[in-house]
Amino acid sequence: MVEDRGLTEEMAASAPTEPRGYAALGDRVTGILEAAERAAEEIRQDARQASELDRAARADADRLSKELTEEARSLHAEAEESARDMRLAVEAYAAQHRRQAEEQGRKILADAEQQASTMREAAEQTVRQVEGDVRRRQERLRAELRLLEQRKREALEQLREVAALVQEVLPETEHEESMTGALRPERRGVTATGG
Repeated sequence: MVEDRGLTEEMAASAPTEPRGYAALGDRVTGILEAAERAAEEIRQDARQASELDRAARADADRLSKELTEEARSLHAEAEESARDMRLAVEAYAAQHRRQAEEQGRKILADAEQQASTMREAAEQTVRQVEGDVRRRQERLRAELRLLEQRKREALEQLREVAALVQEVLPETEHEESMTGALRPERRGVTATGG
């Protein structure tokens, strides 16, 4: 629009105030054509500049698109690497805790086995001691029983002797039981080993 106004102003300036005929008309047409050619050249230059700007803008857009694509790829690669590093760290952490738990489990198991072994040894020692005490007590009781048996036999023998002496002194009756027979253990239901 500005160019059109400039064109009309040029045409008005070149137009003579008084018409001079066909020669003046030719000059005017020539002036208009020259002004149109200048305007066209300016438009072409503007178009070339616009085309260059468009080409530069497209080149910048392509460059920027490539840069952004490359940056996105780089960020994606970094994210994958970071995720891989995080996964490896988590796996290492889990493996370390699993090893610690296994070691703690082995230690607890070893402690439990040690305690069980100690308790078993103490129990076995107590059993041996109790068995020894029982054997000694049985032997002592057997010895006491033998001694009592011996004393019983001796006492019975002495009683028989006393009964025989008393029998000799007392008159005998047929229905009376002899004292010696009455003192015999078989008659009273007592065995010689005594129970």
